[in-house]
Amino acid sequence: MLYVDAHSHNRSANQDVTTLVNIRITASTEVFETDGVCSVGLHPWDVGEDWRDAADLLEDLASEPLVLGIGECGLDRACDAPWIHQVDAFEYVGDLAERVSKPLIVHCVKAHDELLRVHKFIDPGQPWILHGFVKGAELARQCLDAGMILSFGGAVLKESASLVEAVRLCPADRFLLETDDDDVKIENVYSAVAAMRGVPIEELCATLHQTFEAVFKQ
Repeated sequence: MLYVDAHSHNRSANQDVTTLVNIRITASTEVFETDGVCSVGLHPWDVGEDWRDAADLLEDLASEPLVLGIGECGLDRACDAPWIHQVDAFEYVGDLAERVSKPLIVHCVKAHDELLRVHKFIDPGQPWILHGFVKGAELARQCLDAGMILSFGGAVLKESASLVEAVRLCPADRFLLETDDDDVKIENVYSAVAAMRGVPIEELCATLHQTFEAVFKQ
């Protein structure tokens, strides 16, 4: 079986896993290296007054063939980065994703109201993937109705009732799976979600591989 890890900070050693590795670009980034497909973005934790110093490099990297997506980027009310800079950087990167015609991988903590506002403001033609989704069905429905794709990670292994409901709510072509920076295997995430949705794991692998290729235009 072939697995897709749609957002991770570490590439899997398993050759049956396609990993989209996240690379954080900051104002101090001087060297860009990747050993495979990746995404590049301005993480909200890294956004300070000098965030625009990273913009030129990000602009250059965004069109690289191995860069399949833009992000992660987004909004995080739980971190120390100034809120006004977070919003400015997020809107900038959302616009960049449109200009290079690549999907946007979104990080959002305690800011989903603002996320939905920015999404409506940009009105993107490119897919937005809300990574690390851990909330319940009500928010999942709002994000899906807005046109976003949800990505679930290691939290599914805890099988909270609200998250299970969110996983089951997603149409087959509107979600992905990931490991992020969790100490979990993507194969175990797939097993948990296959059980939640009541589908064979082979079918889940085939469906998510098709979704990944459609979203990231491989």
